[in-house]
Amino acid sequence: MAVTGGTVDMKTAVGFPFPQGCTVEGQTANFSVAVPEGQTCELIIYKKGARASAFSQEMPYSDVVGNLHFLSVVLEQPEDYEYCYKIGGKIVPDPYGKAFSGREHWSVSKGKEKRTLRTRIVTDTFDWGKSQFPHLKKEDVIAYSLHVRGFTKHSSSGVAHKGTFDGVTEKLPYLQKLGINQIHLMPVYEFDENQRHVNYWGYGKAYFFAPKASYAAGDPVNEMKSLVRQMHLAGIEVLMDIYFRPGTNLYLMTDCLRHWVINYHIDGFRVNQEVMPAISLVSDPIISGVKLLTSYWDENMLRDTGALNDNVLAEYNEGFMNDARRFLKSDEGMVQTFSERFKRNAPDYSIINFITHVNGFTMMDLVSYDIKHNESNGENNNDGTEFNYSWNCGIEGKTRKRAVMRSRMNQIRNAFTMLLCSQGTPMLLAGDEFGNTQLGNNNAYCHDDNITWLNWKHTKSEQDIFEFVKRMIAFRKQHCVLHGKEPLSMFDTKGIGIPDMSVHGTQAWRADFSNYSRMLGILLGGRYGITEDDDIYIAFNMFWEQKVFELPNPTVGKKWYPAIDTHSGEFFTVPPKKKRKRKIKSEKQLFREYLVEPRSIVVFVGR
Repeated sequence: MAVTGGTVDMKTAVGFPFPQGCTVEGQTANFSVAVPEGQTCELIIYKKGARASAFSQEMPYSDVVGNLHFLSVVLEQPEDYEYCYKIGGKIVPDPYGKAFSGREHWSVSKGKEKRTLRTRIVTDTFDWGKSQFPHLKKEDVIAYSLHVRGFTKHSSSGVAHKGTFDGVTEKLPYLQKLGINQIHLMPVYEFDENQRHVNYWGYGKAYFFAPKASYAAGDPVNEMKSLVRQMHLAGIEVLMDIYFRPGTNLYLMTDCLRHWVINYHIDGFRVNQEVMPAISLVSDPIISGVKLLTSYWDENMLRDTGALNDNVLAEYNEGFMNDARRFLKSDEGMVQTFSERFKRNAPDYSIINFITHVNGFTMMDLVSYDIKHNESNGENNNDGTEFNYSWNCGIEGKTRKRAVMRSRMNQIRNAFTMLLCSQGTPMLLAGDEFGNTQLGNNNAYCHDDNITWLNWKHTKSEQDIFEFVKRMIAFRKQHCVLHGKEPLSMFDTKGIGIPDMSVHGTQAWRADFSNYSRMLGILLGGRYGITEDDDIYIAFNMFWEQKVFELPNPTVGKKWYPAIDTHSGEFFTVPPKKKRKRKIKSEKQLFREYLVEPRSIVVFVGR
């Protein structure tokens, strides 16, 4: 039937209840929304950008589908319209809205007119071309966590569209150069950043089905899809961080994750499991096919449901962060604890290891500050964790003292070596690879400024960090024994003379787990790799004096060669070129023992 509800005659029909939201087929737009029992719902349609409505009509419902109200409307050009619902006398956007108008500009200042938030009608015409889901194996992933706005908003970013999805896409060659093959995006759905403090991170109330309009240079829907497409063409997976507030409808959460997989080809999600039950994640036929990250997994539940899949499920491992930091800063009693963290690689799900993440110090701040400095947050420095496990290397904050700066660079190299040589899946925080700082702020949730925007103007020392991290990632990829698929047993199951992994002290085959020890040796047997690899021996000296490490015998026919030394930041040619001069004085030192500098790590290759 034809109805005049505003200024335009539109043909309507009863429509259908599922899926919820607005679904477009040709020129017909179907609207479906859940309404509290006993209340009416009116559909209001606007011409894009117009103040007055073009059409309105009460939406019918059927007892058969509970509290869903639905209506189909014929529109000549559906994408030229926006809509809202009037429920209980209040005009509201669609909670299942796929795009919104009214928030195209980030954090509208007070005093400026703020447009009414309306839901856009979206038609899907995007061409995915030849892009496909990369489906990377867990053992091959190098993850990288970033904030879409902060990644390229700084004037130094060198991109045309700063602070946007397109800006991230423009940095694709950089990610490839670094060696990244999986990016984790902090919230990119339509959240409200205008709160008592700016909600920069994006956790809180949101419209979960729509990409954030102010993160786009143009159309957010196509721009977000283009980001995913280009990453996939480069073999890079895209995961989203989605935070559901307590009380969020379970079916909305399920529909949301399905929507991002089906319509945006998202490769996975980090979800707060205390709100969305794990059973809903692992039993859904669509969601269970992508990577799922959460703080913990109930292994018994997984076995009961038959949902075990170590290439899909992953644990966000904060324990590695805390223990690696404590070992890095030479705390007592950390040798055995770190060795356990180093080898952890669960059989039924993957382990995401990291030393820094958004909620805490950056890597540079971890070695530059003993305490947090959150005064600029406006909460009297009472916010943010007190447990940073950091060490400022002698001076709090920025300094020009060369000895302190050298110590900090050494500690940063140590941290990346710990992370990138450990089993499990490493995750880097964007900017750590070139010394990004937040000036000691460990809870920069409310900063949309130079505190959180990455500064791409690299100093010489920052460029050195980048080169070291890039080469460490390449070294990890070169040696499959550093990123095995199965957990290490610490037994010689192949009868080759050494276990898959063994733990040592300064003396070979004698681990020193005493409370005062800061020395650790880890031997990885190359023949236990996914394919046969070199043996790897890692000597960790977290003591403040030099230590001589006796090297265990490599397997028959192999010799030890130093490959990486964090004290100098040098990567050695393995085996060494004949004409190259080395600091090693004798063959005995080269093959049997090695002097490791204070608070340094040396990685050897047995070849």
